[in-house]
Amino acid sequence: MKQLLKIPLYLLALIILGILSGHFTFKALSMSKTTSAPDLRGKTIVEANQIARDHNLYIRLEGEDYDSYIPHGYIIRQDVPAKIKIKEGREIKIVTSKGPRVQYVPDIVGQPLDRAEIILRDRGIKITRVVYTSSEKTAKNVILAQRPEPNEKGWDEFIVLVSSGGYGEKTTEQETIKESI
Repeated sequence: MKQLLKIPLYLLALIILGILSGHFTFKALSMSKTTSAPDLRGKTIVEANQIARDHNLYIRLEGEDYDSYIPHGYIIRQDVPAKIKIKEGREIKIVTSKGPRVQYVPDIVGQPLDRAEIILRDRGIKITRVVYTSSEKTAKNVILAQRPEPNEKGWDEFIVLVSSGGYGEKTTEQETIKESI
């Protein structure tokens, strides 16, 4: 009987010893200092490097990507979100902006839609939305307005307002989203 009672007690003591040793090992390994990750978005690489050093962190450039709003050379994203606790000495991966994909937009107002698509395609611009409206003064399928405006820095979207002809002409399509050019 005593022999049967000793085995569960030894197992219980072994389990408790394992839990305690795991707890103390975890505490010993996590004793390194932590800091909160700084927000590096919108900063230059030089500014970000100094901020990271102040937090005992490092930065690594992961690449570049187009961004319509953040100027060329500034950070647009980082892999560790701001204000998250991380261990000192770690690195934060960053991606910098190449600027807008399209630098300046040509003037296509007054052009037929099919010709405008060719002009834009040659510049790497894709019409993302076409809105049709009636116009007594302008022939059918001629561009009345564009967004962004001519000579304005490009966006990710390119929208055109196209004449569907006079009020008497029938049109079945009032708004079309272009899939590709």
